[in-house]
Formats: sequence, structure tokens, C-alpha cells
Amino acid sequence: MHGMRIDLRPVVATVAAVLLGGALPRVVPAQIYWTDWTSATVSNTGSASGLITTPSGPVTASYTGQVYATTQTACGASYWVPTTPYLSPTVPNAPPPCDIVTLTGGPTFPANTITFSQPILNPVMAILSLGQPGVTVTYNFDSPFNILSFGPGYFGGPGTLQQLTPNVLTGVEGHGVIQFQGTFSSISWTVPTPETWHGFTLGIVGVAPPSTTVPEPATIGLVALGLGGLAVGRRMHHGRRA
Repeated sequence: MHGMRIDLRPVVATVAAVLLGGALPRVVPAQIYWTDWTSATVSNTGSASGLITTPSGPVTASYTGQVYATTQTACGASYWVPTTPYLSPTVPNAPPPCDIVTLTGGPTFPANTITFSQPILNPVMAILSLGQPGVTVTYNFDSPFNILSFGPGYFGGPGTLQQLTPNVLTGVEGHGVIQFQGTFSSISWTVPTPETWHGFTLGIVGVAPPSTTVPEPATIGLVALGLGGLAVGRRMHHGRRA
């Protein structure tokens, strides 16, 4: 007589649903979506507005802080050439040539802040001409970052960017790109040393999904329990057929 068959399909379906629903890593898109700065008010306490167009929809970027006279919201000088300092395995496409927000910095100026209309993922900041030979300029951020690339740019070299601490960047005629890891609604930084002038623009890899939570221990336990039940079920099934 044949042994009792145990239907293992519900267990397999449960384990697969847990794994596919939260345990697999998300695929990060390669392209960077750069900010199109559409307006700016030149002032030591100025502002600028920009639009980031992504496949998930538009994201607005609102900047408050110093806005120097060389800021560009339409075509002018192509400051982001050569593109070499801004390209890396993470950033395959350099900033568009015309858009840039510029500042001089100084100890009396308030913090510079970029606020996004919705949380965004892993933003990158392209930086132009931070410091000059004999004048090292510092960006003190409110979040840690990684340097992705740097080198001589529009104004020559040496083109050096250096990370002094997880949140502090210095430059000597620095041209390059840094990246913040995680989900952000805003980014702020101060520039205590004045120098005329340096600039930046922002790019993102995409908007934050509705949920980016990692499976909790209870969920992992459920997976283990499901796999254990699968193994026991197989042993029972084979034993009763003997």
C-alpha cells in the first residue's frame, strides 16, 4: 500500500513569497538623473529651484544658501567639461554642461541646504573647482559620503578631493563626484573658508521605493521553519513509501 502523500506546495510557496518579497537585493539603475536648475536668486542668502526627471516621475530640488553671480540655470559656459573627473563605474553620464549653482563660502554664511520633494536614493554631488593651489576649501556635510572620482577639470589641476572625516570634504582645485548612501529628504553643508568661486549640481539614481526594510529576525525564522518543514516532510514521505 502506498504511504500517505504530503502536499508540500503550500510550504514551498510560503518560503518563496518571503524570499522574493524582502530578502532579494534591489537592482540599482546605472544612469544618473541630474538636476535641471530652472531658477535662482543671487544673494548671500539666496535660493534655487530645480527639477529631476526620473522614470518614476519628477522630483523637485529646492536649494537655500549662498548663490553666487556665476550660477547658471540656462546655457552659458560648459563648466562640466572635460567630463573625465565626473565619470566612474557608479556615474556613467556626466552632468549636463550648462547647469550649476555656485558659491564662495565664508564663516558668516548660513548652511546650504537642498530639500527634495520626496525621499531619494543614493544622491550624488558633482563639484567644480573646490579650492585652489594655496587655498584648501572645506565642505562640512551633515551626512557621510564616499568620493567616487576626481581629477583636473575646467580650471585645470591638481583637481584633488580628499575626505578628512566621514562628513568632511576638502579640495585643491577639486573637480569630481561624491555620493551619499541611503535615502534622503535633504542634504546640508557649510563652507567655513571663503574662496571665489566653486560650484555643484545634484544627481540621483532614483526615488525611494515605498518600503526598503530588511526582513526582521522573525521573518528569517519563518524561512528557516519553512525549510525545516520541507525537509521533514520529504523524510516522512520517503519513509512511508519504503
